[in-house]
Amino acid sequence: MNKIKNQRVINFSLSFIYLGLVSFFIEHLPLPFIIMLGMLCGWNIYLTLKYKQKPNAWLANGLAAIALIIMLSSIGFKDTVVLFVAMLLLSCVFKLLQAKTKQHYQLIITLTFFSLSAVYLFSQTIFTTLIISTLYVLNFAVLGLLESSHSLKLSSKQSAKIMLLAFPLAVVLLLFLPKLPAFWQLPGPKMAQTGLSEQVEPFDIAKLSNSDELVFRAKFDDNSPSTPYYWRAIVHDEFDGKAWKTSSFLKQAMMLPSQNSSNGNTTQYSIIAEPAMADWLYGIGYANSDNENVISNSVGLLRKKQYKSKVLQYSVSTEPLSSKKLNNIEQRFYKTLTVSNNQKSYQLAQQLKNSSANADELFNKLLDYFSQNNFSYTLTPTPMRGDDTLDQFMFNNKRGFCGHYASAAAFIFRSAGVPARVVSGYLGGEYNQSNDYITVRQYDAHAWVEVYTNAGWRIFDATAVVAPERLNGSLSQSAALNDEFKNNINFGLVSLSNYAAINWLRLELENLDYQWSSWVLGFDKNKQQDLLASLFGNTYIWLVPLGVIIVLILSFSAYFIYINRPKVTTKQPPLVNEYYQLLKWANKQAINYPENAPPVQTLLHISQHAPYAEQQITAFCHLFEQVRYARQPFTKERKNQAKDLIKLIKSIKQRNL
Repeated sequence: MNKIKNQRVINFSLSFIYLGLVSFFIEHLPLPFIIMLGMLCGWNIYLTLKYKQKPNAWLANGLAAIALIIMLSSIGFKDTVVLFVAMLLLSCVFKLLQAKTKQHYQLIITLTFFSLSAVYLFSQTIFTTLIISTLYVLNFAVLGLLESSHSLKLSSKQSAKIMLLAFPLAVVLLLFLPKLPAFWQLPGPKMAQTGLSEQVEPFDIAKLSNSDELVFRAKFDDNSPSTPYYWRAIVHDEFDGKAWKTSSFLKQAMMLPSQNSSNGNTTQYSIIAEPAMADWLYGIGYANSDNENVISNSVGLLRKKQYKSKVLQYSVSTEPLSSKKLNNIEQRFYKTLTVSNNQKSYQLAQQLKNSSANADELFNKLLDYFSQNNFSYTLTPTPMRGDDTLDQFMFNNKRGFCGHYASAAAFIFRSAGVPARVVSGYLGGEYNQSNDYITVRQYDAHAWVEVYTNAGWRIFDATAVVAPERLNGSLSQSAALNDEFKNNINFGLVSLSNYAAINWLRLELENLDYQWSSWVLGFDKNKQQDLLASLFGNTYIWLVPLGVIIVLILSFSAYFIYINRPKVTTKQPPLVNEYYQLLKWANKQAINYPENAPPVQTLLHISQHAPYAEQQITAFCHLFEQVRYARQPFTKERKNQAKDLIKLIKSIKQRNL
């Protein structure tokens, strides 16, 4: 068993790393599993601090079996990526509890590099990168401690120095290395809490107000369009009496590519979307994107071509909805109602229809109805159950949020024979003046109605009359809903934004993370080509990355040759080479001598354990003392004498054998 010089420090450092990793996975792994990992790390730290023995194999295996049951029962098998990460963390923590040899720790340190990298499957913010980089430095320092007797402080300094030296190389590779497509990809963890669903039920939307999770950021190229900003994500066209769904017909239609009319009335902007399992993206109006990872479909929605567990930045070109016309089949389709409940709402629709000359007039009369009948906006509506929830809302409760108003309005329009559909997405967003972008979070989720009139598709949103302040900015900035919002939102910097200093800090941190997402995570193939073209022009631009690769290969080759060059033998002081020849001879005779003793003492020790050559070794020792310590000249005669003694010593042994 190899002796480990810094086992206590190594054990403590690795436990600290895994405690840090556990804190990163709190939001993505089940709470029982997180608590179990934290307790195992804490136990290992306790054993280290108190100089206690590690658990034996029977105890460790028994605990591992229990931990495995907890892991599988709490995580399951549906999300294979999360299951893989959990198994990796659990195996490393248990291995650390049993580690005793250098090979054990080498294995744990190697796996720890994978454990640290797994964090980027769930979070890629600049704050995550800084913390994980620090843990990388610590893990490299622990690796160094395995082979040295240095302190953790010195080893960490050396590790940090190496990381800093590698940083310029990483920047060069990021800027100039060709962006090649991945050979393979993980399916990605199902960690996205998009909040939206293909089925809109009013209370589902209300739950989103609890989350301040970032969804996306948007930045307009030139002039911003007028508010409100309705960020479309999903269209729902089928009503089952309680919920609005996306029908199979519409799903097929949404697979068709968009038809860009290029009428010149377009808005250009870019979106930086956070990682999410769902394939839908976000855009205003009828959206198109020329990004190679984005599909623009016939309904003007944007979709991902494939799931990507990383930030996706794409450009969008938006046209007004009214530019798209419906054919007869589509008109009939968007008028369909297959349910017969909610009769009061149906009768209201007939009254409005009979008193309106056309769909546009009906549109305005329904808005007036919501404005004149004491409807109000709330994030905590009274629960409604049964087959006539729309009637309950329209004629009894009259307090609700976007989902209630959208469901009721779409039902009334279709009952009146006007094509309508529910759209879910996000409304508004918080404008950041420092960098001129809009931040949209989960609590900005919204649902509204798109109605087809003589003017084409129009947005109908009763929020415009029951909570007009909701149309501008973010839900977090609504003064009328401030109390409800603060009571609903989870604890975080947003919930403390009433304090000026905390709000300033929150905005500065968001600015920093926005720059990171925009310039580092969003540095794709197109941005790289633009950068290279600006630096080297468009002629032979393809030679630039090739030249960088050649330079890197030559540099690494030169460094490899340098570190493996033949060592130049330095001139040794007199009798040193002969002394080492004598030590080598002693090793062959299996004579153990003290490693750190002075040469004369070592020679005397060897002579005592080799009596057949004691006289010759003693003579060499006397000669060594004269030349090395008495400073007598190393003449040719003394040099020949030393050679003869070495030969004689070797020959005596051979003769005795």
